[in-house]
Amino acid sequence: MTAGIATQTLSGSLALPFGPTVSALYQQVFRLPPFHTDDAGFAGQRANFPKLLNRPGFLLTLAHVSGEHVGFGYGHLLPPETRWWKGLQEPLEEEFAIETGARTFAIIDFGVLPDWRGRSIGRLVHDELLSRSGAERATLAVRPTATETRAVYRHWGWRKVGHEVMDPPIPSPSFDIMISDSMPKIDG
Repeated sequence: MTAGIATQTLSGSLALPFGPTVSALYQQVFRLPPFHTDDAGFAGQRANFPKLLNRPGFLLTLAHVSGEHVGFGYGHLLPPETRWWKGLQEPLEEEFAIETGARTFAIIDFGVLPDWRGRSIGRLVHDELLSRSGAERATLAVRPTATETRAVYRHWGWRKVGHEVMDPPIPSPSFDIMISDSMPKIDG
C-alpha cells in the first residue's frame, strides 16, 4: 500500500527550509472539518514552526510521492520542566508526569492530504517520526470533535490520559491528551 511513497526526516534547523511546505500542507489538512482552522490559526502555525526547531529532539517527517509532498508530522521531546501534563482535568500520578528530556516525544502537528488518505501514508509518517525520536513513549493533543482522527490513533494503540480546557481557547477550546507506550521500530 505504500509503494512509491518515500519519507524524509529532518532534525532541528535542517527542517527550516521546509517551513513553507509544512504550512501549505497544514492549511490543506486543517481548513477542513472538523478543524475549520481560520487565517489566524494558519498564521499562528507559520509563526510557531520556526520556534519549535530549537526545541530538543525536534523532528519533522515528510511523506512524498513523485516529488509531491502528501503528509507531514513534527514534534519534539518534552523537557524536564514541561507544562504538558499540567492543567489536565483528570489528575495524573506524579510518576507518570515526570519527564527526563528523553522520555516522551510530543507530536505537535500531523496530517495527510485528503486525497492521499487511506493509503497507509499517515501510519508511515507516524512510525518514521516516532521511531527516530528515541523516546520511550509519545503524546499528542487532539480535538474531541475530531472523532475520525481519534479513532485512527486508538487503532494505532494510543489511549486518552486526560482532557485539557484551553484558556484562551486557541486554536481549540479543548483537547484530549493521548499517549502511546509502544514506540514503533523501523530498520535503517
